[in-house]
Amino acid sequence: MKSSNAFRMGLILAIWTVALPAQQPPPAVQANPAPGCTATPGQLEANKKVVMEFFRTTGEARVALADPSYKQHNPAFKKRAEDNKVSDYDEFKNTFLAQAAGRGGAGRGPATGPAPPPGNPFEVVTAECDIVTVVHKNNRQDPTAEPGKFYEVFTFDTFRVRNGKLVEHWDGAVINPPPGRGQ
Repeated sequence: MKSSNAFRMGLILAIWTVALPAQQPPPAVQANPAPGCTATPGQLEANKKVVMEFFRTTGEARVALADPSYKQHNPAFKKRAEDNKVSDYDEFKNTFLAQAAGRGGAGRGPATGPAPPPGNPFEVVTAECDIVTVVHKNNRQDPTAEPGKFYEVFTFDTFRVRNGKLVEHWDGAVINPPPGRGQ
């Protein structure tokens, strides 16, 4: 009797295993989980390439990456646009054309002292929907140490990309006091 019951249980288990559908793996995580976002993985990669190209180019090539509807959220850049009575796009264009021509633009002036080690323009690059964020690793002079002593610092730039063009920008910049006015 015992072997008959064991046989029946084995037969039931075998039938049950064959009759049940194979357990499906969990669905793949959506490439872009933002509600309402329809960007494909290919579009996300294309958006990343536009932003990375911004950091690789200068002058006209950089200006060509921005759409005339470009909106800026960097307060120092925004203030310059307001002071110059131009649009965010025009300030973008004027700044990067001036930098490429060696006329300065938005820079901090000539560097003095030892040069820091080179930074990495693309420490981390992420894309979600039409937003791309780049985290940069840089080196800054330690103000509490002798010249030439640097520390790592991480900054970010976030862009909105539409139709292959930069249309909006955010970063962690602040408006600095003019030289000699304290910090």
